[in-house]
Amino acid sequence: MKRFFIIVLAFLTLLSFASCNREQTEVTDGMKLAGKDAGNEAVGYSFTYPEEWEIVRNDGVVEIQFDCNPSDAVAEYATLTVLAFTLPQSDMTAKDYWESHKTEVEKAFADFKQLDTVEYNEPDKYLDDAPALKVKYSSKMNDRTYVSDQIICCRYGEVFLITLVAPEEYYESVSNVIGSVKDNFNFA
Repeated sequence: MKRFFIIVLAFLTLLSFASCNREQTEVTDGMKLAGKDAGNEAVGYSFTYPEEWEIVRNDGVVEIQFDCNPSDAVAEYATLTVLAFTLPQSDMTAKDYWESHKTEVEKAFADFKQLDTVEYNEPDKYLDDAPALKVKYSSKMNDRTYVSDQIICCRYGEVFLITLVAPEEYYESVSNVIGSVKDNFNFA
């Protein structure tokens, strides 16, 4: 019997150490949880997002959306998508990744214009525990201009892309969501 209690105690101790090594994503008032901590075992990250946004995809990719003009009969959505995949070269940085894929983005979107780039190279600005790059650009689709913010983070041979896309006229009213997701993002 004594041996049983020692085994149970050892197991519980190991379990508590395992749970201490991984921070849970904290959910504050007005926010919702997405990703691994919300039960999505297909992804290796978690984040919180404003409760006005809704999840529209929650598999290997997490996508949330917001109707920028709910008073109109036709919805005009801003979307934020988070996805990850294996890098072609495991030692790539976020800047390397962007430079190697920028021409593909330019070809994919009409009237592509890179508007801004911000490097998150200081620990207090990282995406969780890793440096990142944020690229802002505009493009056209069906004669309508969209503004996108994309945070790129390369970590342990994977690239994580957090991408906000909004109609140009609504961009300013929803652009804060990408910062909120970045600041509340945790790798599992």
